[in-house]
Amino acid sequence: MTLAAGTRLGPYEIVSSVGAGGMGEVYRARDTRLGRHVAIKVLPASFAAEPDRLKRFEEEARAASSLSDPHIVTVFDVGQSGDIHFFASELVDGTSLREMLHQGPLPIPTVLELAAQIASGLAAAHEKGIVHRDLKPENVLVTRSGTVKIADFGLAKQSTPGDTIQSQMTTSPLSLTEAGMVLGTVAYMSPEQAKGSPVDYRSDQFSLGLVLYEMLSGRRALQRDSVAETLSSILRDEPEPLDPGLRVPEHLKWILERCLAKEARRRYASTRDLAMDLETSRQRGSEAAPASRSWADAAGPKSRAPRLPQLAAVAVLALAAGAALALWFRRPAVRDVPRLYSLTYSGHDSSPAVSPDGKTIAFASDRDGRSRIWLKQLSTAGEAPLTEGPDNSPRFSPDGSTILFARSEGERSTLYRMAVVGGEPRRLVDNANEGDWSPDGKRLVFVRWIPDNGGTFVGLADSDGTQQRDLARIQALPLIHPRWSPDSRTVGLIETANGGAMRSIFLVSAENGKVAKLSPARNHGWLTSLAWTDSDTVVYGEADSAVAAVTGSSAHVVLQNIRTQKWETLLWTPSSGQILDLVSPGRIVFDVNSVRENLREVPLSPRAGDSQRRWLTRGSSGDRQPTYSPDGQWVLFSSNRSGNLDLWEVSSKTGIPRRLTDDTADDWDPAFSPDGKHVLWSSNRSGQFEIWMANADGSDARKITSDGQDAENPSMTPDGAWIVYGSFNHEHPGIWKIHPDGTGLASVIKGISPYPELSPDGRYVTCRTNDDPSHVTLRVFRFSDGAPTAFHAALEIRRGFSATSVGRPRWMPDGKSIVFVGQNDEGVYGLYVQEFDPERDTGRTRRPLGEFDSELSTESFGISPDGARIVLAGWEQLSSLVMAEQVPNVSPANRRVP
Repeated sequence: MTLAAGTRLGPYEIVSSVGAGGMGEVYRARDTRLGRHVAIKVLPASFAAEPDRLKRFEEEARAASSLSDPHIVTVFDVGQSGDIHFFASELVDGTSLREMLHQGPLPIPTVLELAAQIASGLAAAHEKGIVHRDLKPENVLVTRSGTVKIADFGLAKQSTPGDTIQSQMTTSPLSLTEAGMVLGTVAYMSPEQAKGSPVDYRSDQFSLGLVLYEMLSGRRALQRDSVAETLSSILRDEPEPLDPGLRVPEHLKWILERCLAKEARRRYASTRDLAMDLETSRQRGSEAAPASRSWADAAGPKSRAPRLPQLAAVAVLALAAGAALALWFRRPAVRDVPRLYSLTYSGHDSSPAVSPDGKTIAFASDRDGRSRIWLKQLSTAGEAPLTEGPDNSPRFSPDGSTILFARSEGERSTLYRMAVVGGEPRRLVDNANEGDWSPDGKRLVFVRWIPDNGGTFVGLADSDGTQQRDLARIQALPLIHPRWSPDSRTVGLIETANGGAMRSIFLVSAENGKVAKLSPARNHGWLTSLAWTDSDTVVYGEADSAVAAVTGSSAHVVLQNIRTQKWETLLWTPSSGQILDLVSPGRIVFDVNSVRENLREVPLSPRAGDSQRRWLTRGSSGDRQPTYSPDGQWVLFSSNRSGNLDLWEVSSKTGIPRRLTDDTADDWDPAFSPDGKHVLWSSNRSGQFEIWMANADGSDARKITSDGQDAENPSMTPDGAWIVYGSFNHEHPGIWKIHPDGTGLASVIKGISPYPELSPDGRYVTCRTNDDPSHVTLRVFRFSDGAPTAFHAALEIRRGFSATSVGRPRWMPDGKSIVFVGQNDEGVYGLYVQEFDPERDTGRTRRPLGEFDSELSTESFGISPDGARIVLAGWEQLSSLVMAEQVPNVSPANRRVP
């Protein structure tokens, strides 16, 4: 049955037919709620009448809806209208890889670009136990901007690690099959599928190898004249060698051969490793450019070269042969692809530092319940604690005999030194967050955050902590991770900021304190510490998301010249971290964080039982910043489950989630208007983070502020007259208010004051002040004039979070107390509540609110309008040390003083 334009399926209005998918018709439709176009896939009536076919359709929907990756078509909704079963997914504006291949082989840069993205999407699915089983050019869509989207997980089946998926034989050529037949298009099957054997994620790797071969050669690798012959070829034959004239790089041939290995065990142990190899190959480029076409005309018609006279042709061929011979002798050597492997496995390790001889790693770990400095010998893999803690940020002295580290002491940190053979630590610099040795070991550089958001003090001291003196003061900017250049002339530091603000590299002259700023390579997101390869070149990691600190993100390791600002990507990593150091030529160590966060609703009544606790969301996504609607029926939250950060809401009654925003930018910091008719949030869809507002269903989104750099955490006064938010713009940091129509901008509190939250009556605003990487201070100010009240709550932040990633506080509905995230004596994060009185310090009334779960730290939360329930965003984070080897152009600097 074909659906006519105008047909309604629930909230979706059919616009036109797109074509047929693996198990049904596909239509272009309009979502009447959000005013966006979607793709609707409809199961044929004959299928719906058969339980087995209907079950497969439902499995497809469930499998696809659990995936959230930029390279997988996003599933929005699953529904039924009368006898019609359907699901709504992302509508991809572009073409299929099959249509691109109609013109013949693709240029090698294009092949690498597309293949790396396909592998990345498959890796995301495989990491959730989902195998596609029908990867082919028809199911690879390419947007107009060149982004790959893998479609039609119609044969996908979810499994747990170690499970396999049973396939059976088919007699149907080049088509999707039914129960009792081999699943998948025959020409792109793996040997396991062809034999009807159990398959796992490595089956998709083989199919990707066949697609990769076809992109390079323009022909199918193993297809024969009949189904039986094709299956036999898949089992026994090797593809014909690629035409030498294609000049395929050796490293790409090696990847292809590994994917097309007949035995699954000879393929990649992880599809993420395959994606990384392809990405690295893409970044380095091919050994020689393709002969005919570029990315721009990859889908266009071929052009025919004019004939040359015979003599001229001979001359041209002779010149070409000579040039080819010269290139052969001067061709670049094929580089090894960087490889990654884990150094530690406790899930509680971070902040690596390398000894000058490259044999020992010092790092911070709270694996035994207390953050201490540990030492790891690379030759023996032995590990042992060095200090008593709570300590962090180790740095080796130039002679390797001593380690400098920061110890948390109440609300401040102090720099200590200790011999690597043990002994008593020696106190060096009070009230210092981090430090580093000069290359000759005679001086220290340290950073101290100035109270009341005064910025950062960069100081120098002798190696014993004496003779402390000013080097530079950077106003209103918190800087961390000081690293001294090998010529002793420059100190490099990283700017840390709250929320989604971009970070920059600051370069301070060690001779006169002059400050310069280095723009990061991609300007995408959070930066790691830097490491110097020489006095003009640094290496650092840059997350691929502006909000990586709290949602997790992949990252790129970059080499950049500080004079010319030219840069190159060295490698890609699946997770981002905070600290990076150089081990030896071609070897880098860094920490990586993996984050999962879900929403759990719990009652606040002490008499409530476990049956009243429930998960609102559960999976591998980052669901956080929950807030209840004024009627308590919905919980609004930010989530990366769609592949980028969007706003979602979940029914507090049914637990059914729905997506409110679908922009490719990051949307977070959600809040409801007091009447529940609008939602507010912060988004960088205009280039910088600004405050946005939309109807409660996400429609009619509009930008409210023009901060110019970083506006976050909006809320609205009870009368709806003002939107209050925090600005991290270096030129005017503080808390601001603005009318919903974008007029009347006015300052409320000057200085960096993150996470503002209005009291229920709109008379007060609570926020953080005295920001420090390891401490948080909550204060309350009058909204009318910004005058401070007597409220004060000092919180220590240790491992697992930083001051930039603990969610905003909340007022109890009666306005008589404030709830906030804190850490108990066992280091577990949970909620505290403290009474509010504008005239007195209520610190003694502080008490835990509910239980502290050692397995699930609380990062952000929302309180129901009646104060009876609370939604917790439970944070699960693992941090480990990783070694990268075979990295080009990287070697530790020789720390010689001129």
